Amino acid sequence: MRAPPGRGNELEAGGMVFAGGPDEVADRILHLHGLLGHSRQILQMDVGGMPQAAFLRAIELLGTRVLPRVRQELGA
Repeated sequence: MRAPPGRGNELEAGGMVFAGGPDEVADRILHLHGLLGHSRQILQMDVGGMPQAAFLRAIELLGTRVLPRVRQELGA
């Protein structure tokens, strides 16, 4: 994934953007939890011209792959 010019640091480990496959997104959430100990994570998705089917698949992956892994690793 490539960031817009001047925003590449947002994709780095400490950045604001959670992008990639389910394991990468889960890793980012778990890393942030390790730093903050928070109990809720709010995610905002930007369609940005993405086809509807791809956008809906991304939402599905959050619920079927990311959330279960985060819950399992946190014992929630």
